[in-house]
Amino acid sequence: MRWLQLAVLYYLRFWARLKLNIIRPDIIGITGSAGKTSCVQAIVAILGDSFRVKVSEKANSESGIPLNILGLTPNDYSVVDWLRLIFLAPIKALTNWEKYDIYLVELGIDSPRVPKNMEYLLTIVQPKVGVFLNALGVHSDNFDSLINQTKAEEREAAVRKLIGEEKGKLIQSLPEDGVAVLNADDVNVMAFSAKTKANVTTFGFSKKSTVRVIGYKVVISGTQFRFSYADQAIEAQFPAMALPKHYGYTLAAALATGLTYDINFDEGVLRLVKYFRLPKGRMSLLPAINGATILDSSYNASMEPMLDALDLLQVIAPKRKLALLGDMRELGKEAKFAHEVVIKKAIEVGDELYLVGPLIKEFGLSVINKDSNIRRTVRWFANAAEAAEAIKNELRKDDVLMVKGSQNTIFLEYAVEKLMRNPEEAEKLLCRRGEFWKKQRQASGLI
Repeated sequence: MRWLQLAVLYYLRFWARLKLNIIRPDIIGITGSAGKTSCVQAIVAILGDSFRVKVSEKANSESGIPLNILGLTPNDYSVVDWLRLIFLAPIKALTNWEKYDIYLVELGIDSPRVPKNMEYLLTIVQPKVGVFLNALGVHSDNFDSLINQTKAEEREAAVRKLIGEEKGKLIQSLPEDGVAVLNADDVNVMAFSAKTKANVTTFGFSKKSTVRVIGYKVVISGTQFRFSYADQAIEAQFPAMALPKHYGYTLAAALATGLTYDINFDEGVLRLVKYFRLPKGRMSLLPAINGATILDSSYNASMEPMLDALDLLQVIAPKRKLALLGDMRELGKEAKFAHEVVIKKAIEVGDELYLVGPLIKEFGLSVINKDSNIRRTVRWFANAAEAAEAIKNELRKDDVLMVKGSQNTIFLEYAVEKLMRNPEEAEKLLCRRGEFWKKQRQASGLI
């Protein structure tokens, strides 16, 4: 079957590359272990008034990217659906006259091996600008066989380095007239500043950053960042957005990208404030039942973003701090370490913890069971529906409930829907909507 899958991928790649050769846009590639989609939204906010920008929306993989280039959207990923896509690919390549100046594409990798690696993605697109956000221990299960270390902390460092090396191939591939936009605070990212022919610009909190984050403040009503570039320092207010501190990297990366397209720094900040909106399921503040508030980050989860979200919960909650946490998936042998670190942090921050998923049960509850001094209320549930039912009876006025877990099998967005004050707005505000995801939830026994 693998040969057939590869044949389909090569076929789609052929037509997608033909399409790009016809349109000939600048290509901006964004990679990193976390924050890619939010960074895409931020870059669109900055460039959208000056250029026609096409975005690889919900498409960052070996199949998603070529389908997006061709203007094709899968319905249900069935055999019949794939035959439809195969039939339409050449038609779309030759008759879809969509025009754009820039193609802004997420480049996500799950493995060091073809076709789920960076090397394969770079045979589909050849970016002129490469944005490298971070290298974290995400999707690390496919890197396990390449790691010899046995201690958890050493394995975590080794997997970051390996993932960084794979993602960094984007930066190595850039042309001499291209631009590498690098996270100055991530050693595994900055290693590529000396491995690229392209011009290098940086972002981060450190003084060595080209675009620097010099201030951060968050309350439940909004977030304030302060950015500096050259001799300028500008404040940006984002009302109704409770953004973790790491969003400073996301927004600074977008500002640095804007500079490469001659968008003045002050104008870039103004456009961010005016146009930037959070993708669904990424730290959105939603009114909940009983006068509570939901901090909805149900789209996905890994260790560092989970820790940042807990820090945010601690800062913005006026009264009780509640957390609904799901498994962090695809971490391989690093899963035990990551879940233990997150649970220890959650115990420090949360007044009540609600857990969903087999991994968080196996690795998280073991931490709690070992410590007889823990006085937090901690409950585990088999699925999001059971958790929502229990939380429904516990929410009080001014509570803040943070919701975060991995995608596809945990479905914590279902719990968010059941706890929203206005569930009729779920289709507009929550992630994983539509018939496909409804069928996925049905297949899991959730609904």
